[in-house]
This record gives sequence, structure tokens and C-alpha cells, in this order.
Amino acid sequence: MSKSNTYLVITPFFPSNESFVGSYVFDQINEIRSQSNFNIKVVKVVSIFSVEKDYFFKDFSVKIFKTIDIPFFIFPGFFNFINKMRFRFFLKKKNIVNIKFSHSHVSYPSSYLVEDLDCNKIIQHHGLDVLQLKNGRNEFMRNIQKRFLIRNTIKHLNNADINIGVSNLVLQQLRNYKTYNPQNEFVLYNGVDTSKFFNKETLKNDIFTIGCVANFWKIKDQLTLIKSTQKILEDGNKIKLRLIGSGPTLMSCKKYVFDNNLTKYIFFENEIVHEKLNNFYNSVDLFVLPSYYEALGCVYLESWATNTPFVGIEGQGISELIPKKERKTLLAEAQSTESLKEKILIVYNNRKSYPFIPRYDIKNTICDFLLLDIFKKYD
Repeated sequence: MSKSNTYLVITPFFPSNESFVGSYVFDQINEIRSQSNFNIKVVKVVSIFSVEKDYFFKDFSVKIFKTIDIPFFIFPGFFNFINKMRFRFFLKKKNIVNIKFSHSHVSYPSSYLVEDLDCNKIIQHHGLDVLQLKNGRNEFMRNIQKRFLIRNTIKHLNNADINIGVSNLVLQQLRNYKTYNPQNEFVLYNGVDTSKFFNKETLKNDIFTIGCVANFWKIKDQLTLIKSTQKILEDGNKIKLRLIGSGPTLMSCKKYVFDNNLTKYIFFENEIVHEKLNNFYNSVDLFVLPSYYEALGCVYLESWATNTPFVGIEGQGISELIPKKERKTLLAEAQSTESLKEKILIVYNNRKSYPFIPRYDIKNTICDFLLLDIFKKYD
């Protein structure tokens, strides 16, 4: 793979020194860089109203491209003709040339911008709302523009050389659209960087401790975890719960904990930089993410790599990675306090760890990715 061949990454998410959002994208392209000779260029797409400027992050030069859009995700892509012209001029100005591959993260705007580029087009889908139909604040407008967005986005996906899902579940969401007719598909699980996440011989807590790292959104369902913990405590078991994250449901969760006199057992903590999460996983006895709308969940894999057992929810992307014999033990019913309590108690009573499967080390997932036919002529 020639160093002169440019591998262009277009993404709305990429970490900086101020924010770790998009760490999974960084880990992925960092491993691609490690295993290939591609000249990797990173373009972060933001709103025209953003004040972000070009920056460096861990030897990656991140270029900022600002898209012109109607605010609040109203008719996204309406100005795509203008944005595509601006993007071509932007690439020339930034001296991003000889592009052999474009790797677009999330359908819009990334895949729209590269429509006219003469290169191999890769589109990667990270969420279950693959066409971003739930974006925007106004439900009335979302319903009006639904057909518009489906038609335009599916056209770009069908023209791509390959569509990638972070789980089979993600690709199944695309296959539900009758007009979706991809040229190729591939499942690229978000492998975990085991140089960052690994088991450490640390002294565990005197009290069995559950950890959860997630944005406080409704779909992450921390409240069900809190209620399950409450029931376990009411049965006389000694247990603690540590919740890390921020978001719109945080205050309602805090209120429930306060109103039910659980502040001695359930703790809310500020977000931790990604590099320090390894210590957190190693310090807890069980990791739980009760999300019921989850494409995969990098945090499961990070926990798993530290030999810390985890519990998730049935029917989510992570269920594809768990050995069948363990699924009844490690997967609870969605939004069920009793079911989640039952799964937590299994780990609580058995204190059993589940060996990490090396296949999901990012070195191996990216190795499989780079063996795809699309790359062979550039070997």
C-alpha cells in the first residue's frame, strides 16, 4: 500500500485535547496507519456556525470543514451541491490529493460530500438510526422530511463501494429499506485497543461495586440500573453503584437516588478522559450498560478486555460477540428491573470472569478489514 495513496477519513466525531468524543474513530484509523502505508488525512465536518479550527491530535492533523445547512437538521443535504463544490476546493487548498479511498463515518454529511470524488468509497455506520431520521428537535419536521432523507441517503449508500456496520444489527437496519441495494457490506466490530485496556492486579473493593459509563440519555436507561441496585440493597446485599457520564437524564436519576435515600450506595461521577478509563474498569467488580438501543457499545469491549465481567441487554449489537452459552447469564431483558437484578446477582454470587476473545482486539479487526478485496490492488 503505497505511502503516496491518500486514505481520506471524513467524520463528525474525532477527539481533541478538550474532548474524547470520537475516540473509537481515532483508535480505528490509528491502527489502520499502523498496519498500512497509507497517507491518512482526517477531515472533521462541523456546522458552518462552529468556531472550531484545524488542530493536531496525537500526530494526526485534523482539518475542519464547515458545511452549510439549515439549522436543527431540517432538510439535511439541501445545500449539498454547494457543499460538494466547497469541499473539492477545500481539499485542493489543504493539499489533500491522490485520494484512493474515502472513509465516511455516518451517512450525512460525510458520504454526501465525497459523491463526486473519483475514489473507492467506504461508508461506516455506527448507530441503529442509520439514516439519522431521529435527528432534529422538531418531530413535525422529521416526519415531513423523512421520505426526502431516505431517498437521498440511500442513493449515496448504494453508490458506495462498501457499506460497513459496527455490528450485523446495524446492517440489518439498512436492509429494512427496500431500495437499499449495496455493492458490498462488511461488519467491522469496534475492536478494543488492548494496549489501553487490560487487566491490572489491583485491590478490589470491600463492597461489590458496579460501574457504568454512558451518556445520560433515555435509551441508556441508567434509571433501570439504579432501581435494580435498589432492589438488591433491599434484599440485604452489600453493593455499590458508580455512574459516570453527563446528559439530559442525569438530574432525574440524581433526584430518584436522593428521594429514595440511596446516596450512600449510588454515586455520580464526572466524565473521565478515555486514557484513564482502564483504571475505572479494573476498580469495579461488574460493568453494566442497560442501553436498549445500542449498535455495539465500545464500553462493553473495554470492560471485557480488563477481565471485568459485564451485563448488557438482549437484542443489541453486543449480543453478537458474546458466546451463546453465556448469553442467558450476561444479557437482561430491556427496561426490566427484575431481569437486570437477576443478571447482576448471578455475577455477584459467582464472581466469575469471562476471558476476552482475541478476535476483538483492534489489531485483529483492522487486519481483517485491510484484507478486503477493495484494498488488494494497492498492496
